[in-house]
Amino acid sequence: MNKRTFCSFALLVLLLPLIRVAPALAHGDRVVPQVADGTGGDGIQFITKFDITNLGALPELRIKDGKLKVLFFLQNGSPWTIATNLGSSPSSEFSLNLGANQTIRIETAGTSPTLTSGYAIVRNLSDDDGWAQDFDVAITVYYEVRDSSNSVIDTVTVPIGQPTVSWVFPVEIDSSKKLLTGIAIVNLGGGPNGVTLQLFAATNPTSGNAVDNGVATLNLSSGEQKATYLYPSVFAGPAKIKGMLWGFSEKPVAVIALLQTPTPTGVQYAAMVPAYLDALRRNTYMYLREEWPLDIDVPTSDYFPNFEDSLPWDVLYEFQSTTSRRLIPQNGAQMAVIGFMIGSDFDNVTQESVRNLHYSSASIDLSDSSPNLVPDSLGRRLAFGAKTNLGRYAKVRIASTQADYTFLFQIASGAGLVNSLDQGAIPPSLIDGFANNNKHKIILSNKATVAVQQKGFSWTLTDGKDSYSVNIAADQKYLTVSYLAKNLLLEILVYK
Repeated sequence: MNKRTFCSFALLVLLLPLIRVAPALAHGDRVVPQVADGTGGDGIQFITKFDITNLGALPELRIKDGKLKVLFFLQNGSPWTIATNLGSSPSSEFSLNLGANQTIRIETAGTSPTLTSGYAIVRNLSDDDGWAQDFDVAITVYYEVRDSSNSVIDTVTVPIGQPTVSWVFPVEIDSSKKLLTGIAIVNLGGGPNGVTLQLFAATNPTSGNAVDNGVATLNLSSGEQKATYLYPSVFAGPAKIKGMLWGFSEKPVAVIALLQTPTPTGVQYAAMVPAYLDALRRNTYMYLREEWPLDIDVPTSDYFPNFEDSLPWDVLYEFQSTTSRRLIPQNGAQMAVIGFMIGSDFDNVTQESVRNLHYSSASIDLSDSSPNLVPDSLGRRLAFGAKTNLGRYAKVRIASTQADYTFLFQIASGAGLVNSLDQGAIPPSLIDGFANNNKHKIILSNKATVAVQQKGFSWTLTDGKDSYSVNIAADQKYLTVSYLAKNLLLEILVYK
């Protein structure tokens, strides 16, 4: 393959003097920063293949009504009318419908009149039930490279680009050996975008600092993509270097890199995903409601409790009664108590010490009677380590607690039921509601009492130490029952 051209990063400058039309990047769009199609002057043909899978596992999670689209763009940001295996007519936009667990293959036809480079956006607007993850898709893209006899001689994976404004990737260049690093970058900012690239050379010993080898700039128009070698197109030198490239842009971009390496049969390519410097932060404050699960890896707590989707959760803040609660590990995750500390002491807890804790599946008690729920006499609060079900380590500290009424269940209202409550009696339908609610089976004792807060509208039901608020819903069709939860504000740092 010694004649193979550097199509994937367009040795020939493919920026045509057309009017630039910027694609509008919607939230959740996935960017394929480099798409190649057509045959070069050496007879080598490039075809780009997409495999797109609906991750929804249930029949009702079909992606329908053409809400999943694949949009193709030329390097100047204008729509790219391209032939594919979908339908008989070339188009710049393809609408897809996918059943549960379904996968579709999209292949460019390789029939562009000349070797042509651009990019694609996979846009998924399916969120019919409000649960975005139910309609998420997995995307895999690669080039298929064929020789003049139509035989496949190589495949090159194309990573999906993540919107970024600061990134790093490794660089290796030795032009005398045809060892080169290229870059493909797409402007997602919706307007002109300045990009700064800084090249650093690795040195020996590696305990010293890398050497700054200069700065170059790129100016991208709205929706524009550029694909080129770093040397000599972007940097005039050096012709031989090993190190890294640091890039930062005024507005979001999608970036991938490609390493061209020499072999006895010609050059080979390897696609490289950058390290996203603007996505490295893994420390946060976050709010964890009582009864809600926590995924520490991300970290996130779904504003829908989403108990049915057990796979990601590491910890459940479990309700036991209105005065008893605990943090309990889930799905193989483990926890270990670090101790009580103020924020600055928590900051000084090292990753090594977190890894060396003695982890177990034991829960952490946060009941009203537990010292774990409140600061100690010195104002210090509980901190603990976590080992997630994916093997990551994290340190967590309870920064504060916040009392807030949390919905427990509801039952149909009625004049008789309201009258009973106003008279201090607990109706049988309300007793059954406690015993049969979907969250917790609560058996009220015969000592439970009701106190009127606002006649005909709200009451307090007390059973020993447990207390519940009973209210008429706004539509007056239901009685809602809630309790005063002790929600947590957590400080979390997740180690990679």
